[in-house]
Amino acid sequence: MKKSYILILFSFLFSGLWAQTAGDPDLSFGDNGLLLKAIGAGHSESHTMAVQPDGKIVMAGIVQIGSSNNADFALIRINPDGSLDNSFGENGVVTATAYINDQANAVAIQPDGKILISGQSFLGGSAGYQTVVMRFSSTGVVDNSFGTNGKVTITPLQNTNTMALQSDGKILVAGAMNDNFGMARLNTNGTLDTSFGTNGYVMNMLKDEWGADCVSYIMKIALQTNGKIVASGFAVSPNNYNDIAIARYNTNGSLDNSFATGGVLMSNLGGLSDFGTSVKIQPDGKIVIGAHKEIGLIPGIPEYDGAIIRLNANGTFDNSFGTNGVSYIHLTEEATYVNDIALQADGKIVVAGGFVVYSVPQYDFYIARLNADGSADTSFGTDGYRIYDPYNTNDNINSLLIQEDGKIVVGGHVKNPNTNKENFFAMRVHPTTTTPQIPDVDVTFSNVTSTSLDATLTPNEFCESYHFVLMTPAEMLKWTPFMGSPEAVIKQFGIQKNIPYTHHFTELMPNTDYYVYTISVGAGGYEAPYDSTLVHTLSLGGNGVATASIVLQEITQTSVRMIVTPNDQTAEYHDGLMTKAYFDELGEAAAIEYFKNDGNPLYGIDDWVWPTLEPNTIYKAIAVGKNALGEWGPATIEEFTTLTTSLSDKKEMSGLRIYPNPVSTNFELTTEGHQGATICIIAANGEVVYNSRIHSAQTHVDVSKLSSGAYVIEMIKDGKTTSSTFIKN
Repeated sequence: MKKSYILILFSFLFSGLWAQTAGDPDLSFGDNGLLLKAIGAGHSESHTMAVQPDGKIVMAGIVQIGSSNNADFALIRINPDGSLDNSFGENGVVTATAYINDQANAVAIQPDGKILISGQSFLGGSAGYQTVVMRFSSTGVVDNSFGTNGKVTITPLQNTNTMALQSDGKILVAGAMNDNFGMARLNTNGTLDTSFGTNGYVMNMLKDEWGADCVSYIMKIALQTNGKIVASGFAVSPNNYNDIAIARYNTNGSLDNSFATGGVLMSNLGGLSDFGTSVKIQPDGKIVIGAHKEIGLIPGIPEYDGAIIRLNANGTFDNSFGTNGVSYIHLTEEATYVNDIALQADGKIVVAGGFVVYSVPQYDFYIARLNADGSADTSFGTDGYRIYDPYNTNDNINSLLIQEDGKIVVGGHVKNPNTNKENFFAMRVHPTTTTPQIPDVDVTFSNVTSTSLDATLTPNEFCESYHFVLMTPAEMLKWTPFMGSPEAVIKQFGIQKNIPYTHHFTELMPNTDYYVYTISVGAGGYEAPYDSTLVHTLSLGGNGVATASIVLQEITQTSVRMIVTPNDQTAEYHDGLMTKAYFDELGEAAAIEYFKNDGNPLYGIDDWVWPTLEPNTIYKAIAVGKNALGEWGPATIEEFTTLTTSLSDKKEMSGLRIYPNPVSTNFELTTEGHQGATICIIAANGEVVYNSRIHSAQTHVDVSKLSSGAYVIEMIKDGKTTSSTFIKN
């Protein structure tokens, strides 16, 4: 059978898209979802855990003393984020000695924050192992007000596997007494509650289906809302087969005869050995049992399936669950164990346990989830389960809890690959699958024409900012080698925003594919891969003859205003100036061809002042266009002569003033009485870098993007030219 193993150390260190699948380790907990804690230099094992109201988790077990075979009780407390709680004990760790070979198997949190542990210790001699209960303050100090110096020894109860706190604060501990189901109840101060059973103790000898006496052990207990106690464990028949054993007790410790047969249910799921390991009570009173069932009998090789049983409140099997009240977990032909279960608020059942393939051989662990009807919850992991192998070593998971936020925590001990020692271990996983929290920008277009469009960009809830740029694919291909990546191109030439925004793009080419390229930035600076959204500009022109008219105005000694207007059949046109001498040298056809191939297609009205012309010189103004079919129309050619230079012409118009000069970012140009004039700024190489009209006596001119250096500014009106200079810092 194919398995979904997860080697956590490297499988979940991903890029941070904040996506999660139910069963994925919660990377916000501990070290990428894991806690591995060594106590001392020897072995240390967690056998149980409980969660406090503040979300902190207490884990309890054993710690090896030096290199001996002796052990002490060991506790750690971890914060909700999986870090050790330094306010508890010494750096989050408490160790305590009761007798010899102390072993904590159960932990409970009192409403006042005090912490109880129970387990067994070796008292020496004929006393052997007995149950010990200890209580600690919320900071990990032994509570001397409990029992004797914080400790209670329950000698008739040889071992304790489980513990529960009643609503009145009394303490139930359970395990085995003289190899029988056994329990004891303590008052809040640690004294035996003599109102429970016989002098505070309950012992029940169970019988198998043939009426033979059995050895039996309680593994877990759970309290019903009415105070009744449900115990789950197993009974060993003289026929060498084990049965699952469930008993329910009244609040005084007597068996509840309204449950099963005389208060006890003995169940054999398949004729071989079965074990009850966990029990939980549903809000509707139904009882859920965690167990495993033996499926084969090969000497020395145990083969098991996990089993989840649901009983009605009266102890009968709930046939609405699984098959006849039982749901099985079969992960291998060899061994699948159930070690603990927990109930979600939605009625689903979470299961944790061990898994082994003996040919490896290595013990790993799994988490599975069942729906309320016992079917596999396929929304969890793969087919309802996940197998984990955190460090590629043996793992032992023995406890499971669900936090208030629904996250699932498992605890136990694993072999540290660096030391080959058993260490405390916890892992937290996500209970639900969510979509990746990828930042994104939605791009929509409106008012698309042949030469302009509006692009509206709307970031999603995970997008904190974004960059965008409009380019043709050819432009992106051109710039990418220079910039190193498309992302660099977008950032270099694009605009950055962090809110919904609409941008109006102009001077586009008709009938052309454009893309708005975007980079979305999320929490922590995470950048999603760049995206692109296509838009196609409308076509211009028709199938008729393309023409363009030329109007020449404001002719001076060194400039002319040229206005070119294409007709409605024109899809694209080109225009420009050429001296008549050069025009005649080339010939009309070659001159027109020159402009057709100038690489500067125009689409709308072109209104431009041509500066730096030669005085008293004949020029040809040429415009030629083609229609939507690509057919060139006749060229329009207009001839004009620039004015002759004279002393009166050179006289500057009054009232031109630049302030400040030199300038860093912008200046005010004062031109009193010259509204309607054209101004242009000319760089030292003759390039016109600015062109505008004057509409008021004072004009604000932004030169922040100009390079440093000297510039000429010309003002042209009524055939007169005024020029001045300024310095750009």
